[in-house]
Amino acid sequence: MREWFLSSELMEIDGLPSSPQGLSQKAKRNDWKSRKASGKGTALEYHISNFSNDVIEQLQAKYGQEAEITPLHSNAGEMRELTSLEVEPIPVYNVYAACGFGSLVDTEYQIRTTYLPSDMLRRFGLCTKTGRIITCQGDSMEDTLSDGDEVLVDIRELDHPVKNGVYVVRIGKHVFIKRLKYNILAESYDVVSDNTEEYDPFTLTKQQLEEFAIEGKVVTTVMKAVL
Repeated sequence: MREWFLSSELMEIDGLPSSPQGLSQKAKRNDWKSRKASGKGTALEYHISNFSNDVIEQLQAKYGQEAEITPLHSNAGEMRELTSLEVEPIPVYNVYAACGFGSLVDTEYQIRTTYLPSDMLRRFGLCTKTGRIITCQGDSMEDTLSDGDEVLVDIRELDHPVKNGVYVVRIGKHVFIKRLKYNILAESYDVVSDNTEEYDPFTLTKQQLEEFAIEGKVVTTVMKAVL
């Protein structure tokens, strides 16, 4: 579906202010992503990521599934590319999972929504309810993951022991992204960093296992940091 909407279009949606002044005030209070509307004077248009799922559903019903794609790089005067693309909203959380010594998380909440192609999500068996996006922090998973990468996490329940792979794990309030390998003899997990020059692997102790939880499996990067 379209990514950008004029105030006049949004005022027709239930749950949003019905006046230009009210919409402008709400946009300022919530720091909505906006831009100047082409050929509309000083009018602004607002990005779909600003809105709740209920508002998005109304926009989908009213304006259909045609997506507007703006190229990252374009020549002056070049028209924006329009294409048909089926997308799904994936919640982005304020979780910075440490690729290092552990990131402390007291509260978790959704900070925005990112729209990903449905065909990509289907390859991983994911949808809006089973996918989450979080941010990597640190260098212990180089070169697989970099500091600042946003990653798509499969949060479906996993069988124990999990298969070897990269996971979001929690020990107490500390959240990590690490490679897990099940250690049959120790009846525990070996926790492995891909940056082996800086970080040594370790096996979870009995005490650590009591506070240990696997939050999900990292399936791909959504946005790769440029270092």
